[in-house]
Amino acid sequence: MLSVLCTWLIVTVMSFLAGFAVLQPMTVKFQYRVRHASSYIVAGLTVLTVYAQIFSLFGKVGALCFLIPAALCIPAAILFRKQIPEFLKTLKKPVGEWIALGCAVLLFAYASSRGYMAYDTALYHAQAIRWIEEFGVVPGEALFHFRLGYNSASFALSALFSFSWTGLQPMHCMAGYFLLLLASPVIKIYEIILLRRIRFSDFLRVGIFYYITLVLFEVVAPASDFFATSMVFFVAYTYATLAEDGEKSEAPYALVSVLALYAVTMKFSAGFMAFLVIKPVIILIREKKWKRILFYVALGLAVLLPTLIRGYIISGWPLYPSTALGFFHPEWQLPAEIAARDAAEIKAWGQKLPELGNYNATFREWFRYWFDTESLVNKVFLILDAIGILVTFTVFPALTFLKNPGNKTARRRDLRDYLLLLTVLGASFFLWFFAAPLIRYGYAFFILPGICFLGFFHAWYFDRPESLNPAKKQAPKISKIHPLVIVLGVFFSAFFLYKGGMMIKEGLSVIKLPYYITAMDYEEYPTVSYEVNGLTFYRPESGDQTGYKNFPAGPSEFGYYLRGNSLKEGFKTNP
Repeated sequence: MLSVLCTWLIVTVMSFLAGFAVLQPMTVKFQYRVRHASSYIVAGLTVLTVYAQIFSLFGKVGALCFLIPAALCIPAAILFRKQIPEFLKTLKKPVGEWIALGCAVLLFAYASSRGYMAYDTALYHAQAIRWIEEFGVVPGEALFHFRLGYNSASFALSALFSFSWTGLQPMHCMAGYFLLLLASPVIKIYEIILLRRIRFSDFLRVGIFYYITLVLFEVVAPASDFFATSMVFFVAYTYATLAEDGEKSEAPYALVSVLALYAVTMKFSAGFMAFLVIKPVIILIREKKWKRILFYVALGLAVLLPTLIRGYIISGWPLYPSTALGFFHPEWQLPAEIAARDAAEIKAWGQKLPELGNYNATFREWFRYWFDTESLVNKVFLILDAIGILVTFTVFPALTFLKNPGNKTARRRDLRDYLLLLTVLGASFFLWFFAAPLIRYGYAFFILPGICFLGFFHAWYFDRPESLNPAKKQAPKISKIHPLVIVLGVFFSAFFLYKGGMMIKEGLSVIKLPYYITAMDYEEYPTVSYEVNGLTFYRPESGDQTGYKNFPAGPSEFGYYLRGNSLKEGFKTNP
């Protein structure tokens, strides 16, 4: 646990300074002020992830890769020695909120040091990170183990902060750090009580909290699902708060769109989130700011391209397991039929076909079994999602142009902003559902559509911002609050108390585990070594899991060919 806290301290300092160095000049030029420290931190994490991926194209992500940005923190701190203290002075929070945030840090560090290590971590997560630590990127890694083709930017970031080059136990706590970034918005849910008003963003806070309770003691594993889902939640929440505050500048919306692309680099199933770019594009076209459009396009490409290039080198397919962008057919390209079979297996696993025992099941057959085997809570969410998506594409577009008791003409534009978010989330739900509808693959797309549907309806009918004085944060009188809003507030409170209690209970169940200094290490499984052209490889004695220590390891013996006499030269399909 202590090692996790130390790692997070390093990550926070480096990412904050990197984000400040990138955003400060940009926001000055575009006349936009960043209001939250988390915005700088997430921007810095994006910069460091892109940097680690680019570095991996030329060498291993080890000591030198870490020390370069660490050393650059010193001149960055000197350069912005006036602006940083001025910004920190603006971070005024109630004492209780600081205490809650400190407790959240300890809780998340506790959870990130112990818990459930995902099956896929010993299958390929740990090995994928180890390849980046040892070599960076190697042509045809996927020929050695096809799951290494699941190229995620999160693996490069995990390698950057694993500190394996120190000779100590490798760290794998970045998934927990991403989850921690979502804690701050949840803590501010107390504003419902102060303002006696529920806003659209409060619904997202509830969704974020629910997600945290589901995965808190699983983020000890460096699974790409956690990174991507956390970023989708962060993007959706940030976009919602911008619309809620009536933000007029295109800059924050454009930067949120870049973060959506960052989520895509973590997992391609987040692809539709990039359509949030519609909002800033409309603003820029209206104001005829063509150069800024080119600037943001370049920024987005800078985030996306390193992932695509890495994917092409690893498997020969930039969007593996999709073969949609195959070109030039290099000698290290994984055969298309293997990629297609892998994609089909992922889809079948998501549809629970192995459990059903029928790989040729019709939609009606697999959906009935899939739905019946989900928990009652999941069924409620899925029904709410279905209703929300249906209404989003039919009724809500009309509601944004109608007067109603709680919404004046001036707020119609805000509702259209919410509608864009709902539409993007609905499209993302369909992409997840018809690609591989396993709940853990798409927690954000499973939770957010229904939650945001309720939030939109509440914003349209109940929310009365004219009764609130933003300058004084004066709460409306109780008599002016709709009884249904009071009922909703009571439900939110009960939900937080219940899920919070369940989370604490789960935490107490692992309190005796001895991980208060160092964190839980990767799980290791017995392996058997074998040689190919004088190079040693490993496979499991049984099953398909190996772990981190024995490297390189795959679920079976290597069946292709080496491109040279070293692993760095990679693999190929033919002699």
